[in-house]
Amino acid sequence: MAPKIKPTFLPSIFTSGNLFCGMYAVMEAMRGDSYRGAWFVVLAAFFDVADGFVARMTGHASRFGVEFDSLSDVISFVLAPVLLAWPLCFRQLGVPGAVLAFVFVAAGTIRLARFNVEVKSLVTKSDFRGLPTPAAGCLVAGYLIFSRYVAGTVVWPGFLAALIVVLAGLMVSTVEYPSFPKLANRSLHSYVTYGIMVLGVIGLVVRPQLTIFPVLFMYLLLGLTGWVAGAAVKLYKHKGKRSINRADS
Repeated sequence: MAPKIKPTFLPSIFTSGNLFCGMYAVMEAMRGDSYRGAWFVVLAAFFDVADGFVARMTGHASRFGVEFDSLSDVISFVLAPVLLAWPLCFRQLGVPGAVLAFVFVAAGTIRLARFNVEVKSLVTKSDFRGLPTPAAGCLVAGYLIFSRYVAGTVVWPGFLAALIVVLAGLMVSTVEYPSFPKLANRSLHSYVTYGIMVLGVIGLVVRPQLTIFPVLFMYLLLGLTGWVAGAAVKLYKHKGKRSINRADS
């Protein structure tokens, strides 16, 4: 008999807040206000963090919550960012632009489906395999906010289109990205992650328009540099083993 999937009330309130913000961002995109919609994507991320935190703190983590959260994330961090960016960098490309936008939507949906299938524990969080969709969606929204504040418009529409394509690839990649590290974990990885978090919190209080995109871009680079470093170490060890084998033969 399949296990019963019970909804949990308190975390679902925050997940519903995430879903509402995503829906409102889509509505703002339909009105042509990409800047206002981008702020609602960012607000959705706060609800997304809060629902997981509340679920673990209250012991109300459930499979229902995982599924509800992912379905909400599809709206808030996959569909909404693409619709906000559509008139700025994709619409003028015609069919190729639609294909590029679809690549992001497909990659984000696949990323969330893979997460739901692979999640092992509803209580503890491990590192993410592939760029999390909230980070990808907020990178797009953060760039819209950043460029509007700096120049009054999208500074480089080509950069925004390229960024969205890169984010799509990272979401379905095997590059590992850190979740919130434990305080007892004194690794360099944790120190760098906490450093980014502290800078982000300070910047969000002082000047959020100039903070969201740079901090999330640093997070993106953190995963990439870790992946490159890991690949280099594996290659070095592989070459070392081959040299030893040749010497023995």
